[in-house]
Amino acid sequence: MCSSRSPVALDRSIGSGLARFPLQIRAGAVSWDELTGIARRLDAERFVVVSDPGVPASHAHRVLHHLGAAAPTDLVWASGTDDVPPGAVIVGLGGTSVLDAVAERAAHTRRGPLLLPTTLPAVLDTALSLVGPGGPRRLPVLVRAQLEFLDTLAPGAVRPGLYALVRNVLSVCPASYDQVCARLRPDGRYDRGALASFIALCADARATLTCYDPLEDGPAGVFRYGHAVADALRVLGVGSLRYGDAVALGLLVAARCARGLGLLDAEGEAAHRELLARWGAPDVLPAPVTARDVLEVLRRSTTGSGVREVADDPDGTVGMVLLDALGQPHVSGGHTVAAVGRDALRTGLEAVAAAPDAMVSRPGDRDPSGTRSGPTSHVPGAPGPAAW
Repeated sequence: MCSSRSPVALDRSIGSGLARFPLQIRAGAVSWDELTGIARRLDAERFVVVSDPGVPASHAHRVLHHLGAAAPTDLVWASGTDDVPPGAVIVGLGGTSVLDAVAERAAHTRRGPLLLPTTLPAVLDTALSLVGPGGPRRLPVLVRAQLEFLDTLAPGAVRPGLYALVRNVLSVCPASYDQVCARLRPDGRYDRGALASFIALCADARATLTCYDPLEDGPAGVFRYGHAVADALRVLGVGSLRYGDAVALGLLVAARCARGLGLLDAEGEAAHRELLARWGAPDVLPAPVTARDVLEVLRRSTTGSGVREVADDPDGTVGMVLLDALGQPHVSGGHTVAAVGRDALRTGLEAVAAAPDAMVSRPGDRDPSGTRSGPTSHVPGAPGPAAW
C-alpha cells in the first residue's frame, strides 16, 4: 500500500464515565521513543507480548526493543498456554484473534493490556470495544495505532479491512458521508493521513455511543450493523470472501430489508450502494452461495453455529440491526435488534443474489478489480447525525 512518511500524532479517549482508555494514533521515528517512555511510566514487572507468526518479524522485534528498554520483555504466541505473571503487563500485537486472546489472559493480571493492533479490523473495531466474544473486556491501559504496522498490509487486505469505517458512516455518522465517499479507493491504496482520519472517525463514533452504553447492548448495538449476514457467510465457510466483504453484503441486505419494511427510503438504500461502490466492495453473493443458503443459516438455532444476534423465535423471525435513515437505527422495544420476517429477509437476500446472466458484462457492472466499468450514480445527500 502507499504510505506517506510524515509523522502523525492524534489522541482520542474512549469509554464510559470514569472508565476511559486512551487511543494514540502515531507514526514517525519520534513516536517509537514515546512508546519507550510510556512503557517506563507503566512501571511493569515485565511485559509479555502476545502475537502470532503472521505478524511481520520486524514489527515484533521493534516492539520488543522499545518495551525491553523499560522492563524484561517476553514474546509468546496467542495460541500458546504460557502462564502470565499477575504483575506483568500483557501487550497485544496482532489482529482481532490476537486481541481476543489477550483479553482472556488479561483477566488474570493486575492491570489491563496494552494493545498494538496491526490490522485494520483490529484497529478500527476490536481494539476500540470493551466487549468481545467472551463478554466484557478489561479496560486497556492504552490502545496505540502505530501506522507503520499498516504500511506492510497488502492492498488486498486494506480494502475489505475498512468495513468498520463504511458501517459507521452509514449507521452512526452520516455527516461524514461525502468526505469519506470522496476518499475511498477501490484499489485499497491510502497514505497515512487518510488512514489516521479513518481511525479517528471510528474512534469518535465509538466514543459517542459507548460513553453511555459501554457494553454495547443498547444504542451501541448498531456497531453490529451488517454483521448478521456476514456471520452467516462465515458459517457457510466461504473461503474466498474476506469478512469485510461479507459485512458489505450484509449492509446491502439490511438496507433492502429496511426498505421493504417501510423504514429506509430509496435514497437511503442508494446511498448504501454508492458508498460501497466507491469502496470497491462486492455486491453479489460469491458462487456457489445462494440466497437460500444464507437464509437457512440465519434461521437456524445459534447453538454452536457462530452466528451472533441471530436466532429463531416462534414467529420465524431473525434479529437484525436496521436503519430508519442513515445514522438512525430502528429501535424496537428499546433495542437496536429488530425482528425481520422470512419474506422480508428473502427480499433482502435476493438483492445480493447473482443473476443468471451475471457473467455477461454490462455498462455499470463491476470488473474483476472491483471497480465499475461505467459511471457511478450521483452521491445522495446524507442527513445529519442521529438523535438518540
